[in-house]
Amino acid sequence: MKRSTRQSSLSQFKGEDVEELRRKTVHIGMGLWMFYPLVLTRIPALLVVAIMLFLALYVFRLHAWRASFVAMAREEDYVYGYLIGPLIYICAIGVCVIFYPLFISAASIGVMAFGDGFATIVGKRWGRTRNPVDDNKTVEGSVAFFIFAFAALIFAMHFTAPLDTLRDVATLAAIGAIVGAIVGAIVEMIPFELHRGTSIYQRIFIDDNFFVPIVSGLVMALSYMVLF
Repeated sequence: MKRSTRQSSLSQFKGEDVEELRRKTVHIGMGLWMFYPLVLTRIPALLVVAIMLFLALYVFRLHAWRASFVAMAREEDYVYGYLIGPLIYICAIGVCVIFYPLFISAASIGVMAFGDGFATIVGKRWGRTRNPVDDNKTVEGSVAFFIFAFAALIFAMHFTAPLDTLRDVATLAAIGAIVGAIVGAIVEMIPFELHRGTSIYQRIFIDDNFFVPIVSGLVMALSYMVLF
């Protein structure tokens, strides 16, 4: 009987891991937004964000398109009735597009998509050393955050930075990527869940996935202003 119970628990754990991996695959896939400056200016980009926000608020909901909601929902999403993860993503994208140079806003979303996405995957699969800032995260996950965010930023800035010479692009990519990846990894370690209330606004805006792109984007934008 005990063996059967243990096997059932193990099977459930693996199932939860598969669900989380599926969500993180979508999370990482949103990193394609890094290249939006190649095809969109600010106003069209904001229009896309507005459409995404409308879908998240009124279509992909528990009491609207239920099948789509259930396919993507976590347990907490049923409490609020919204897909919290996508809402955080959309709000963060909107803030970055409004306030930062286009290529910086795109790069800051790449930090969240690739850094946070792979940090979770690596932390769950290979994480052994608990992070001193947040016991729910691992040092291995934070290292993975930096590596993948850095690689994503180098790649994105190479194609989207509005600079004239290859030397300037390389300088900005190297410095911006290092600064953005480090800042993003540090912000991602902060245990936001210990400081938020119960309202949906606090849940959305007091979260590492909201602050990682905004803070890393701000630092990259300041670096860009200083360098060029």
